[in-house]
Amino acid sequence: MQGLVGLTAASAKGLSWAAPPKDVIRLGQSVPISGAAQHLGIEYQRGLQMAFDQVNAAGGVQGRSIELISLDDAYEADMAAANTQDLIGAEAVFALVGYVGAESVRRSLPLALKAGVPMIAPLSGAEFLRQAPPRGLITWRAEQSAELALIVRTLSTMGWDRLAVLQQTDADGEAGLLALQQVLQAAKLPAPVTVAKVARNSTGESALGQNDIAPAAKQLLEAKPQVVVSLAAYGSTGAVWRALRKAGFRGGCYGTSLSGSAALATQLGSDAAGLSLTQVVPSPTDAAKPVVAAYLQRLRAAGSKPEHASLEGWMVAQTLLEALRRMPRNGTRDQFLSALESLGNWDMGGFTLKWDSARRQMAQHVSLTVYDQSGRVRH
Repeated sequence: MQGLVGLTAASAKGLSWAAPPKDVIRLGQSVPISGAAQHLGIEYQRGLQMAFDQVNAAGGVQGRSIELISLDDAYEADMAAANTQDLIGAEAVFALVGYVGAESVRRSLPLALKAGVPMIAPLSGAEFLRQAPPRGLITWRAEQSAELALIVRTLSTMGWDRLAVLQQTDADGEAGLLALQQVLQAAKLPAPVTVAKVARNSTGESALGQNDIAPAAKQLLEAKPQVVVSLAAYGSTGAVWRALRKAGFRGGCYGTSLSGSAALATQLGSDAAGLSLTQVVPSPTDAAKPVVAAYLQRLRAAGSKPEHASLEGWMVAQTLLEALRRMPRNGTRDQFLSALESLGNWDMGGFTLKWDSARRQMAQHVSLTVYDQSGRVRH
């Protein structure tokens, strides 16, 4: 993260530094609401906002309402850093929550730490965020290496060892490839036969289909793998996988939760058949779990469909709300962090947190979903 602090200092000029009302807890989020990864951002924000709306309607937390300020960064790290300056400065947020992507976090975290503002629950499993993390950073979801370890165990059971990789060229892709290499080595499996790279915001549309997606698909096909593992968001993942299927590839297709299962299944249609993705939250239709049942009830009232990213936002919000309840009404950021740390084995309703103090990570759940030709999940 060297050289990142102050990157967008110019964006803070001319801001009005007004504190929020004393009966409001203001949280800030930079998230892709537009662009190639907008589904992840929109759904993660939806889950957070639904939970905050619900608690606000019931009187808030200790009489204080929760205000979520979500700024669009289009999945561009420099925009995320500029948004962070605005959230810390003009909006005077209490904490930053729910950023999407390791690259955005890598650019924004130094700004938050310099200002003494905590950053909580970014949607990223990157290992570098969990290696001797500062106290001001708390991750929520399981690490990417845990997702990849589940994929590798599955491939090993099936006897597949000729693996190719689709890698997004950013911090998430870099962290994912390193984690995959380590997992393969630990399992005594061969290294990937090839690594095809795509830009982080590639969608396969217009010129990108010729200049980015097509060469990646060609490289993967020429390596003749048994399985392709994607370390990219859903836009480029779906475009490459569709090109592979169109070219006759009938091997396995695997990806992590970064691939955005709901958006990817919709994008691929019948080509989703056999697609396998890891998830870091339970099934968003598992009403047997009280936390999911509450999510589904609120989701129906909002007229939206259940999916993993919005459920993750909902569950992260429950975690934040419980921490706010455990701290003094006008508590400090340090007390907020202490309250989050106190949630070690808290059961939010059929889902229990498992606090890892060394990695400053709150949850450990990883599961695998498989999709049929209609885009439905078959576990």
